[in-house]
Amino acid sequence: MIPSQLQSSSDQAASASASASGLGARASDAPGTHGSANGAPFAPLANRAAQSLSPYVCARSNSPVAWQLLDDEAVSRAGSENKLIFLSIGFLASHHCHLAHSESFSDSTLAALLNTEFIPVIIDREEHPEYDYIYMKYNESLNRVGGWPLNVFLTPDLKPVFSGTYWAPPGATTSTPNDNGADGADRPLDWLTVVRKVHSSWKEEESRVREEAEKNLIELVKVVSEGMVEHSPDVQQGQPSISAVDYAQDLDGELDLEQIEDAFTRITHTFDFPFGGFGQQDKFLTPSKLSLMLRATYFPQEVRDVAGPVDCTFISDSALHTLRRIADGAVHDHIGGGFHRHSITRDWTLPSFEKMLIDNALLLGLFLDAWLLGGGGPEEEFAQPVKEVADYITSDVLMSSEGGFFTSEAADSSNKRGDSAMRNGAFYLWTRKEFDTAVGDDYEAEVAATYWDVQTDGNVDSIHDPLDEFLNQNVLRIAKSHDDLSKQLGISVDEAKQRIESAREKLRTYREKERVRPVVDTKIVTAYNGMAIVALSRASAVISSQDPGRAATYVAAAKKAAEFIKTQLWDSSQKILFRAYCNGRLGTASFAEDYAYLIEGLLELYEVTTDASWLEWADELQSVQIAQFYDDAPSATSNSIARCGGFYSSTQDAPHTILRVKEGIDGSQPSVNSVSVSNLFRLGAILNDRKYTYLAKASVNAFSAEITEHPNLFPGLLCGIVPWRLGGRHWVAVADHDLARSLFHKTPRAALSTLRYHDPHDTTSWLRRRDPSLTLAEPGIYVQDNENPAIYRKINANDTLWDHQNPNTTASGSS
Repeated sequence: MIPSQLQSSSDQAASASASASGLGARASDAPGTHGSANGAPFAPLANRAAQSLSPYVCARSNSPVAWQLLDDEAVSRAGSENKLIFLSIGFLASHHCHLAHSESFSDSTLAALLNTEFIPVIIDREEHPEYDYIYMKYNESLNRVGGWPLNVFLTPDLKPVFSGTYWAPPGATTSTPNDNGADGADRPLDWLTVVRKVHSSWKEEESRVREEAEKNLIELVKVVSEGMVEHSPDVQQGQPSISAVDYAQDLDGELDLEQIEDAFTRITHTFDFPFGGFGQQDKFLTPSKLSLMLRATYFPQEVRDVAGPVDCTFISDSALHTLRRIADGAVHDHIGGGFHRHSITRDWTLPSFEKMLIDNALLLGLFLDAWLLGGGGPEEEFAQPVKEVADYITSDVLMSSEGGFFTSEAADSSNKRGDSAMRNGAFYLWTRKEFDTAVGDDYEAEVAATYWDVQTDGNVDSIHDPLDEFLNQNVLRIAKSHDDLSKQLGISVDEAKQRIESAREKLRTYREKERVRPVVDTKIVTAYNGMAIVALSRASAVISSQDPGRAATYVAAAKKAAEFIKTQLWDSSQKILFRAYCNGRLGTASFAEDYAYLIEGLLELYEVTTDASWLEWADELQSVQIAQFYDDAPSATSNSIARCGGFYSSTQDAPHTILRVKEGIDGSQPSVNSVSVSNLFRLGAILNDRKYTYLAKASVNAFSAEITEHPNLFPGLLCGIVPWRLGGRHWVAVADHDLARSLFHKTPRAALSTLRYHDPHDTTSWLRRRDPSLTLAEPGIYVQDNENPAIYRKINANDTLWDHQNPNTTASGSS
């Protein structure tokens, strides 16, 4: 048993009598104590990080810790030598991962202890989200907090024993006793203390540690049991047999529009009204929650009637308020564009300086909807953030010359060129003296400093900087509007804007010349690229009439990324999608989220470009995702034909994975099931495929128990209730493609909407063969009748997706 000195204050995992097998648990792949693969003794442990193509893992190849990869060799060695595995999960951009490797894993004493008494394994969480998800859930249940690097001690068969995120560097807590004379009892744990105590427990009480690990696993099964309520405990998932389902039947289920009303109520209770966002501590971007809120006033009337029109307006306005605070705050890189990962302060005044592709891609979609809610005009308040974020994503910082988008920019960089010391946020911080020097003109510097709150002694509150890391430093955030600036300084609003833009350009030029740009993680991850393809495709369509040049750049970048993935990461002969590329294809096969986000991106590309080849590939990928990840185990609570529904995150044969889980809760990114449900509804409508529509409904229904209890945790799946109960808006364009595209993309995202391009003269195309039922011939834009899908009504140029006039009725077969 792990000593009590290391235990979290939270309740530890308790024993349970239920078997894990029926809840997605998998038998361990780890061997026992049979020795190495060829029966020979293992060679001394050597650092294997250079064998990986992951930049994060490769960067540890010179570490004194003999890092291993999580593969058969490492797991076999742990079993043979009967050692605990020390698993460290992180990512290249992370400031705290950088600190751990520079301050702790570089320590020779700690490295020697890990190398001799453990099997140290390092993982890039962006390459292997399946391990990160499972062990982070364990860590959160143990410590009630998360973060990276995630450090977990595992038994040789990969069951968790103990975990944590940050421990003090070796020796940092041993220099002086506490003032209270408690001989250091209240000091934070340091690495050496933790590692030694865990090792001592394993050596002295191995059987107890193994018992606790078994209990931990059983408790973990409960924690990650989303979407598993339909499972019978004694039924294992078998081979796909969903073809036995009658897809024309109406799916029973308890979920209805009331869950959206309940979610709005709960979201309101956690909303931070003064500053936007949720909670009263550090703030994350919460894209799925904000997306649901932005949709409130554009949902179908039935939803607004249930939720209340006044409440819908309030919810939407709250999301807009949050986006304004994000755009004005320090999480926004006001000089170079793009946004940092999250704010470590309640009021958005101090960011965590990592810049991630996923955050910027998801924010781009939110800003697009916010812009369209305001009318989508060129001077509307969210027009500039949209262009800034899209420009940043398509810049040579994040976009590979081969096609595809890189993963992130690191938080840490050198203070200046030629300086080897790395500092958190160095690329983005300014002293007042350096700020004035960069701007040059004294008056312009004063205007800009007032606008961005640049102070002589720095603008970081000491309460958020206990180690004086940001002493005398300023992180730019908008403190005054142009109107306020005009009144305070006695200048016109136009002059205030001109001065700010002039200063911005000078600061950008100075920064690029004098400073070292943070390291870029050059992995091209399929899922993250799917997100970028979605956002850029939409952005190109929205701004095409206002800024054709930008629009062309955005859609070209999206297409190039999709083409890169198809060329480099899709094995068409084996029907396998791969997770990532970095100077070659990484060997990790894709997860359900890679399929989901890529399919979503391809659907957007089709609706923006009219190119049906993207739709065809999306359809192919959807079939593969269903075959590999869909849960078709018989339902334990329904008739024998019904299936459990929903998508597992990993495949049945995923190596070294102790649990197979379904993710429905939305976090920093939408869950795999929420995106998959949307894709299935869209494909089902465009292709007139009842199977896809049925599986979408079944996947929402799989999480019904959890959604009913905690609807605010499932904003993405809540959006799936609307098309399940009310249908959607499904447009078909016959000849009028440009007009249809313009009308379709000028409305914010709300409930399900699709656009299909139909050429009545092309009778041999893939799309016509895939769905021969559509026979519209007369040019125009049509909307499908939800009550009678065979009926299409022609719309006119004044209609939008959710506020269209009463059109004439036309049958699909009419000419």
